[in-house]
Amino acid sequence: MPCELHHLAWPFFEPRHREFAGCFAAWSASALGDYDREGPEDGATARKIFQQLGEGGWLGLTLPEREPADTGLGLDLRAACLLREILAFESVVLDVAFSEPWLGILPIHLAGSAQLKSRYLPGYRAGELLPAFALSEPDAGSDAAAINTTAHRDGAQYVLNGRKTWTSNAGSADVYVVFARMHGPDDQQGLSAFAVDGAASGIIIEDPLQVMSPHSVATWRLEECRIPADCLIGRPGDGMRIAMAALEAFRPTVGAATLGMSRCAMSEAVTRSLQRSAFRKPIAEYQIIQAKIADMAVKVDASALLVYRAAWQSDTLGRRIPREAAIAKLYASEAASSIIDQAVQVFGGLGVKRGTAVERLYRHSRPFRIFDGTSEIQQMIIARDVLRA
Repeated sequence: MPCELHHLAWPFFEPRHREFAGCFAAWSASALGDYDREGPEDGATARKIFQQLGEGGWLGLTLPEREPADTGLGLDLRAACLLREILAFESVVLDVAFSEPWLGILPIHLAGSAQLKSRYLPGYRAGELLPAFALSEPDAGSDAAAINTTAHRDGAQYVLNGRKTWTSNAGSADVYVVFARMHGPDDQQGLSAFAVDGAASGIIIEDPLQVMSPHSVATWRLEECRIPADCLIGRPGDGMRIAMAALEAFRPTVGAATLGMSRCAMSEAVTRSLQRSAFRKPIAEYQIIQAKIADMAVKVDASALLVYRAAWQSDTLGRRIPREAAIAKLYASEAASSIIDQAVQVFGGLGVKRGTAVERLYRHSRPFRIFDGTSEIQQMIIARDVLRA
């Protein structure tokens, strides 16, 4: 099933994005087409896909080496969104292999020193260095200010202690971006960010987590983990700002991934409605099925408009986009659940048969309404922005 991006004609994109999307869709179909759509959960497949993306030069296109003069982030967020949309249309296995390392490297790209950038960014762009984003803890998910992991200065080193969970690629990452508290537990400004080498002593993997979507995540801890002082990202106390900036940049790409899944589900539903007959005619001829298809099409277009509006604003206006990013993630991820549910309905009994495309999408899409900021957190961000206006 081809990945047709009709919205590339919209004015959010430049000619280079249209060229990028066409080339990447063709490359991914050839280079990544043989991967199991379910995928193993040990992380080995994710690393292999990540390496192929680096070797193909795609990672560097979303994280340019030069920082554009018209943006404060130095990202090509529209390219990142297109990449995730194309990958997720094919498989969440492919999408996660790109997206979680991209989130992991964002804090270093956005706020790291020149030394940290030179140490880690080239390896990332080449697909040789796998990063991980370590913010969540057993008692600090949506409430990042409740983080209990600590860091204290000891001469030329920082010493980290604490427990992290829901960390993608835990146990296989080459560098972890760890958020830890340097001051009192009630002072969220005391959060700082650190680049922790994956081979550092004191990293202990506790519990690989089995989740409904193919996603290699685990709970792990740091015990007297010593790192050089120059591994601090930004300044002491900048951790909350860095984490929120990274998640803000990431959220439109989450919307793009769920958009890709929505488009796949709609395509499957349309094909099935034309092929499946009931009462001596294709079910596509019944108004009730046509209404479902129409609702899908409206939600797909609305998702695309919101996702690429946010990405365009980030790329071209050079300012923060908390409201737009939250709207894109909230709407697109919630719409995906509705679209995929209706696609399952169109399939009838086959829609719940293990291994069919819509059944797989039904399971794989659900976590996107929770990961990287729940729908409820996005609603809070949007409402606060509206109330301030």
